[in-house]
Amino acid sequence: MEKIELGSIVQVGIVVRDARAAANAWTERFAMGPAQVVDWPPEGSDLDAQSTYRGRRGNFRMRLAFIETGPVQIEFIEPLEGDNIYSEFLEEKGEGLHHLLFRVPDPEGVARELEVDILQSGGSTLDPGAVWAYLDTQELLGAIVELKTKS
Repeated sequence: MEKIELGSIVQVGIVVRDARAAANAWTERFAMGPAQVVDWPPEGSDLDAQSTYRGRRGNFRMRLAFIETGPVQIEFIEPLEGDNIYSEFLEEKGEGLHHLLFRVPDPEGVARELEVDILQSGGSTLDPGAVWAYLDTQELLGAIVELKTKS
């Protein structure tokens, strides 16, 4: 098998019960921030129509808090409603490190090459036109990998 090029890690995702409080805990103690907080999908957008969850159309909402820390962004993810991989993670493991994000030209192509399913996918709020996908790599790699198209 030919090795797949991922490039550098661009984001670390942490699932939490309260995205604002988690981001504030970091920005109050460290010289970083402020956090940018957004609800996904935004009101009036069609991004939810693009979302999937375990192979079917997604119907979930989440609150995201982003902190820029140089080349790597920290993302705090608070599930709000619907079936999604973040609520599953909270139920099974509690709060904690959820995923590593890499930019690639074709997330679906990488999933096919690795022979793994896409757990969840959708369009980007902060990076219009970009698409993200979480791969089912927990057993294969010991962690979830998120891939996002290059903008």
